[in-house]
Amino acid sequence: MPPLPTPPLPDSTIHIWCATFSGLHTDLPHYISLLSLDEKERSQRFHFAEDQNHYILGRGLLRTLLGSYINMEPAQIEFNYGKYGKPILKSRSDLGVEFNLAHSNDLILYAFGRHARVGIDIEYIRPMSDMDNFAQHFFSADEITMIGSLSGRAKEEAFFKLWTCKEAFLKAHGSGLATPLDQVEISLSNNGTANLESIDTDKEKARHWHLKIFTPMQDYQAAIAIDGHDRQITFHKLQDF
Repeated sequence: MPPLPTPPLPDSTIHIWCATFSGLHTDLPHYISLLSLDEKERSQRFHFAEDQNHYILGRGLLRTLLGSYINMEPAQIEFNYGKYGKPILKSRSDLGVEFNLAHSNDLILYAFGRHARVGIDIEYIRPMSDMDNFAQHFFSADEITMIGSLSGRAKEEAFFKLWTCKEAFLKAHGSGLATPLDQVEISLSNNGTANLESIDTDKEKARHWHLKIFTPMQDYQAAIAIDGHDRQITFHKLQDF
């Protein structure tokens, strides 16, 4: 498989890449060859073959994209991991590249930037019989009220907008579920934008963060969180879909 060219990544820009697992599947042997020993061992722990293949493809493509951004052979890239498991580049020649990935069903997303923490999340929009109960446990009072005022498809879409924004922030922040979801308060505006209102009731901390919600494909909801403002977000697809 030839190297994957990536466009220039200035500090002012965030790149989002989108791909489908089904479109990558024929290259599975190539992506396996790029993984480190610990990644190969981790892939073997998945009970279902589909989950194992998704992990291999996701990490293999991550290495391919990162290799292009930092001019390094994908198989030679090494990772360190934060306290809560967030991967970061180990190389001192990474040029400040920050990254994150997420997947749901057949779709996988990557976010790349320089000198700015980024987090991305995606969910397949689906009916949930326990949506209200879920919101009671993980959403703030204002978010619960908003969800409760909606019904049908509008309720599902709002729920997953809130959920992906919360997850994207926690992934960018690097704290994972160590920060309770109901302490990350999101507001949704009528014009289709999202805003981080407060972090554990602290509105000043929240002002540093930028959220963007988007639909990469029909029936999918995604969000990206960026530590900082005034960065242009560009979208890139690996396949036609």
